[in-house]
Amino acid sequence: MTARTQELAAVCQAMRAESLVALAIHEGPDGDAVGAAAGMLDLFAKLGVEAHLFVEPGVVLPLAAEFLPPAFVVAGPPPAAATVYALDCGSAARLAVKLGDQRRRTVNIDHHHDNTRFGDLNLVDGAASSTSELVCEIGVGLDLRFSPSAAAALYAGISFDTGHFQHASTSAATFDCCARLVADGADPNRVYRLLYGTRSLASLRLWARAIGGARPAACGRALLALLTAEDFAATGAADEETEGIVDALRSVPGVEVAALSRSHGDGQVKVSLRSEGFDVSAVAGLKGGGGHRQAAGFTTGGTVEEVTQWLSTVLDERLSTASC
Repeated sequence: MTARTQELAAVCQAMRAESLVALAIHEGPDGDAVGAAAGMLDLFAKLGVEAHLFVEPGVVLPLAAEFLPPAFVVAGPPPAAATVYALDCGSAARLAVKLGDQRRRTVNIDHHHDNTRFGDLNLVDGAASSTSELVCEIGVGLDLRFSPSAAAALYAGISFDTGHFQHASTSAATFDCCARLVADGADPNRVYRLLYGTRSLASLRLWARAIGGARPAACGRALLALLTAEDFAATGAADEETEGIVDALRSVPGVEVAALSRSHGDGQVKVSLRSEGFDVSAVAGLKGGGGHRQAAGFTTGGTVEEVTQWLSTVLDERLSTASC
């Protein structure tokens, strides 16, 4: 039995023995985090275990209206007696809920290669396409099928984190998982339309500002875009409508690293990084962030201009010596 198989079996055993569970996901939640949470909520319901997703007040959960019933989402810290199941998060410090100083048993389920294995029990596979894929495998381990809604959420999580099956992490196991989810009721066409087929006029105007102002760096091997509070105010677009901009920048021939820096004028800058081969998680780590080798991010203080200049300098140095 491989270490990976042992970890999966241990998580399944732990889930069967639970009575009260608090799910937690990473700050700035994305489609994979929400999909994984919806899938785990469904599995715990089938096991007869009380489980909720806990987040800090004000945290935006993308596609929550589609996949996360409001009764299962709680704003605030989890109860002390609950076992915490941390999903899609590389370190405890990046969770979207404050756990406080009280010691809680933690189960860590994730696919980020830089995961710190912070759990009392860990199921971490950096080769998996997504945490949603790992949750799908947990369902197999428990011999449970997903409800149609949970299956759609997990399918959406996998689609999101693979760039709709384009990233190198997409494997035969990924498609096996998706076939199982479709059999459970996920509708690929509907999920695609939810993720990629609908865009507001405000978001198109925001995209135009970001792409129109994109700046080359590292002799054209990097392309950097930025969005200010003024850009958001002028277009009326929300922060979640920036999803996909950095991938569009990366599609330019010759560009190996793309970055989008954005701020709403609160002194914090959020940065998304994408690459083809170059380890952008190492760059994100310089500012306390993380992620995947080809998709990472961080949040830092300053202005978007300052952060974009910092990125330009770092990428000039690192791409000039990178063997990618």
